[in-house]
Amino acid sequence: MAKSAVAMAICGAFAASALAASTDDWKGRVIYQLLTDRFARTDGSTSPCNDISQYCGGTYAGATKKLDYVAELGCDAVWISPIPRQIDSPESFHGYWASTLTLSGDGGLNRHFGPAADLKGFVDGMHGKGMFAMLDVVGNHMGGTISDIGGFFPFNSSLHYHDCSHCPADCNIDFNANNQQEVELCRLSGLPDLNQSVPFVAQYLQQWVAAQVHGYGFDGLRVDTVPEVDMPFWRSFQSAAGVYAVGEVFNGNIGYVAPYQGGALPGLLSYPLFFTMRAVFAQQQSMNQLQSTLKAYEAFEDVDALGTFLDNHDNPRFLYVRNDQVAYKAALTFMIMTRGIPIVYYGSEQGFDGGPDPHCREPLWTSGYDTTTPLFTHIKTVIAARQQNQVWTQPQVQRYSDDTFYAFSRGQVLVATTNVGSNGAQQVRSITYGAGTTWPVGCVLSNVFYPTADRVKVAAGGFDVYLDQGESKIYVPLSGC
Repeated sequence: MAKSAVAMAICGAFAASALAASTDDWKGRVIYQLLTDRFARTDGSTSPCNDISQYCGGTYAGATKKLDYVAELGCDAVWISPIPRQIDSPESFHGYWASTLTLSGDGGLNRHFGPAADLKGFVDGMHGKGMFAMLDVVGNHMGGTISDIGGFFPFNSSLHYHDCSHCPADCNIDFNANNQQEVELCRLSGLPDLNQSVPFVAQYLQQWVAAQVHGYGFDGLRVDTVPEVDMPFWRSFQSAAGVYAVGEVFNGNIGYVAPYQGGALPGLLSYPLFFTMRAVFAQQQSMNQLQSTLKAYEAFEDVDALGTFLDNHDNPRFLYVRNDQVAYKAALTFMIMTRGIPIVYYGSEQGFDGGPDPHCREPLWTSGYDTTTPLFTHIKTVIAARQQNQVWTQPQVQRYSDDTFYAFSRGQVLVATTNVGSNGAQQVRSITYGAGTTWPVGCVLSNVFYPTADRVKVAAGGFDVYLDQGESKIYVPLSGC
């Protein structure tokens, strides 16, 4: 009872600081995902990290000072790392190995990132720049091993965790077994697996997330390891938080992923499309796969509420797979302009090319926060086209698809991409579908990357699109449209 009262008091004290964003409000945003430990140091130092598998020194105070960098890119929401106090391990910099979940106060926070006042200042700084703040949260597990739980708070009893009665001999999930009961009841890589069927566990997790959201003013959540807990718990968890939540279902099977939208949370990370984009743009497989995946996305409850991404902290970066910035630009154009809420992973704008974890979690400060790189400029231009034309309010219509060319429209905006890369042959296609209807005859379209030098005029039979050396184009209406 006392804990509920504390949570309610926190909510009442700080509720006004959040921007009270709805799911529909999030659809118009572009999210910048950062790892708190890797974004900016308090003192602004830029020396490399001695060991990328351990803490590197990023803080809330340092990140607050670099919010203008994110704003310059055009992103208007920021997803930050989990905030709880971690197990005593230098490798817990990512935030997914909690030992302590308190409703408020410095004692429950990761001491490496800074005190509660700095975290609140970070969130307030985002709001001051018109940005939404997204918190990464974990409700499936704690850190360490089951033998460590005696020192945890508040889940310090074996009664708070699943036993191994339905699990393999090592108690860990065997994902190759395709056994959903095992996924929900067994351990993820040995991590103590919370038992949300225990009323105290479920209720406290709900109190905790409400306290963090309202205490600091977060506008949304990214939820870790969603399939590892049953769907009804996540519905209650998100309801307690009272904000939009996008969940991680790390799986490329649309039939498996789609039911979690609505069944568990209002949003999901768009993993099936992630795998398709990687296959198409990084591995140069047929671009017709985009057509088939987007068609299959009709299984989702609300495609526009999904989080769309090309890179994140759990996968090798795109440029590690294919070291071609032109191909990467084309993929980014597609990702930012297609349906869903775009998520730009920090360092993408600097051309980071790290491999598997932890190498895809590089410190950003070594880049000098350069706002003039080709990728920074490209991403900024695409985001501006998305925002200025409010494409999320427009249906997406495929205009052309073959092995090496894919075009679609959002309203009167045409997006044309290819996967041939910087050494590829020129791609020329005639866009006929939509000529005279979506685009009236005589309508002049301008390419946002070369607005004065590259314009096309719609004729009765359509218009031609030329893509040279792997480039992508975004044509926006200029006149007569």
